[in-house]
Amino acid sequence: MSFVKRNLGRMIAVTLIAVGTGLGTSVAVARQPDMEGALGALQNAQNHLNKVTQNKDGHANAARKLIAQAISEVEAGIAYGQSKGE
Repeated sequence: MSFVKRNLGRMIAVTLIAVGTGLGTSVAVARQPDMEGALGALQNAQNHLNKVTQNKDGHANAARKLIAQAISEVEAGIAYGQSKGE
């Protein structure tokens, strides 16, 4: 397994755990620094992957899809937290 794919999986796993358990929420409405930080990190990873010029035997495209999915999950988690006043 490649270094990128191995680490991408870990990042997504941590993100999904944070979303699923509600970690990263704070008392202030619409302020979720850990979730926002995770979103920023995922967007940064997405920007780097978008600069990749070779598909690396399909791994670059797979990583792009996983990052997009993780971004959607984090955004959903942020929206959920906001709906609950977190």
